[in-house]
Amino acid sequence: MSIFIVETYVVRPEKLDEFTPALNEFLKFKKKNPKLFQGLKSWKLFKQEYGGTTHMYVEMWEYSSLEAMERISDRIFAHEEMIKIVKGFHQLIESISFSTSIWYHVA
Repeated sequence: MSIFIVETYVVRPEKLDEFTPALNEFLKFKKKNPKLFQGLKSWKLFKQEYGGTTHMYVEMWEYSSLEAMERISDRIFAHEEMIKIVKGFHQLIESISFSTSIWYHVA
């Protein structure tokens, strides 16, 4: 049964122009390092278009199990370049808006 790490956040209005280049940097890094991301079943990013909070994003990381999530996440987020990407990302968002939760499929 898959589990999902679901992160939600709001990009600061004054940082919107920087968000897409930062996202592209992550996507290039992910594509360039397939072994680093091996075991990650899927990664998706959604932008809220209507209703709710403006500039809200939902990011979903899918893993086969909690144990796989811990092992793979530790590997990904220990990489020097990924540390830099994450640090830059947190400069672009409203820190109070950031949340992380674990979801799993029930039906």
